[in-house]
Amino acid sequence: MAAIAKWNTPSAWTALTFTAADLNSLASGGGALSTAAIANSTGLDLKMDVSWVVTVGGTTVAASLITIFSLPLNQDGSTYGDGYASSTTTLPAAGYAVGSIAPKVGITSGNTITGIIPFIDLPPGDVKLAFGNNLTVALSSTAALTLKYRTYDVNLNG
Repeated sequence: MAAIAKWNTPSAWTALTFTAADLNSLASGGGALSTAAIANSTGLDLKMDVSWVVTVGGTTVAASLITIFSLPLNQDGSTYGDGYASSTTTLPAAGYAVGSIAPKVGITSGNTITGIIPFIDLPPGDVKLAFGNNLTVALSSTAALTLKYRTYDVNLNG
């Protein structure tokens, strides 16, 4: 009998925290790193979805992008990815990018952008997420980012 692959029920959406100082008025080309890690040493889930809502401080254009980065815990047990720390002027190394979304053009200052990047590979162990602003405009002075993730895997017993 052939196995049938189906998605297992995903976990509940879980919020990751970011400091307001890292996000408020975050310049285009800058990023913010989650303060806590996603623990995947026990559950060993294979995939995650990442969803966000963030307030912009200018008007989005055709070149606007939001990028999500996945930074796994290194063998030293303390450094994530390339050692990235939140920055108003830089992003993690491009190799850690797990997806980018171009929001609608013409979203104006004070309004929100909502998006989701599904089916992201989730490594075993701990991982931190970084939110990258490539919108060509800064985030709002009260950016109010809500970033949530959920994890899941595949059931091969159908």
